[in-house]
Amino acid sequence: MAHTIRTTLALTLLAGVVLVTASVASSAQPSPAAPATSLLAFLSRLDGQWQGSGTILGQPARVEMRWAVALDDAFHHLTWVSRIGAGATPRRFEGQAFYGRTPAGAGRAVWVDSSGLTRPITATLSADGAALVAAWGTADTELGETTYRLESPESLLVVDRVRGKDGTWREFGRSTLSRTLPPE
Repeated sequence: MAHTIRTTLALTLLAGVVLVTASVASSAQPSPAAPATSLLAFLSRLDGQWQGSGTILGQPARVEMRWAVALDDAFHHLTWVSRIGAGATPRRFEGQAFYGRTPAGAGRAVWVDSSGLTRPITATLSADGAALVAAWGTADTELGETTYRLESPESLLVVDRVRGKDGTWREFGRSTLSRTLPPE
């Protein structure tokens, strides 16, 4: 029962965040460094179910990820689940993000996770067009970056970095995922 209430509250919070993000994104202009059409095309290439492993916070991790179009094609929805640590009871971490799919909302997203954090995201394409670069957080909280690099249509490298108070970047996660299910 408590899990159901917690899930309902989390989804209600997420819906509110999505509505606020959608209203802000509707007045925003796409980043000139990442034209809306190119960014949206790349997001579509991520659609489907992915699984793999890597290292998160210096520990072995298993990762599941899913990308799908959501909310009447207004967003790309990312679901991320990682199990961090060896042994019988690894620590579970889950996050979800909604990336704008409309030309006005392209490049804007919001992230919520099981630690209770909500973070704004600004998404761009890498210079070579092979990766989505999601810059997240705020100067008041924490700044980070997640890069989703398609190494092939069936292989994805995900790298997480955080910026320290001294301005230096530190990698804290690296996972290689394989597509297990195609887009729906």
